[in-house]
Amino acid sequence: MGLWTTFVDALYTTLFGLSVVLGGNMGLAIAVFSLGLRLLLLPLTLRFAYRSLEMQAALKKLEPELAHIRKQHRDDPKRLWEETARLHQKHGVRLFEGRTLLFMLVQVPLFLGLFGAVRRGLANTRRFLWIKDLMKADPLLAGICAILTGLSSVLGSHHVPEQQRTVTMVLPALLTFLFLWRLSAGITIYTLSSSLVGLLQSLLVRRRFAKSHA
Repeated sequence: MGLWTTFVDALYTTLFGLSVVLGGNMGLAIAVFSLGLRLLLLPLTLRFAYRSLEMQAALKKLEPELAHIRKQHRDDPKRLWEETARLHQKHGVRLFEGRTLLFMLVQVPLFLGLFGAVRRGLANTRRFLWIKDLMKADPLLAGICAILTGLSSVLGSHHVPEQQRTVTMVLPALLTFLFLWRLSAGITIYTLSSSLVGLLQSLLVRRRFAKSHA
């Protein structure tokens, strides 16, 4: 627990120091710090996001064969799993990669620590944009985050059928709004900054994928 407290303290000290440099504006410090952190991780997250899009394309190409396997072995789950795994292996499809899982696990304490540091920093706040009190919830800001999340989901799901794209956008957006609409605006600013980089990532991955498969 002491190590975790030290970690959160270090993040808070960085956040507070940044707010001092930015004229004492903690809201701006949260936005800048979150953006900087996500941009720092962007080269890695881009690689994993592009790999995920390639897997989607590969699975879509294999769908006729997968449908045949499901039909042929629908009464034999063990054989169904074996044949599906064999087909994936034959075409180099790996649904779960150790490196991806490790990277996700590394991010969890980092972002939880930042989350804790942001909450602590809300005790020293001043106006940021239209937000007068970062301790209070801001539904408008939560709505903007939800829209960005929905757009990122659609852009990151290139091979989702047309009829499912509305659900692909609306469901993540709705869940994001429900999660954020009663949280403090300071936490939502942190999420908004991350969502902006997430949208940029989706655009870059989609553009690269389109060029490589033109």
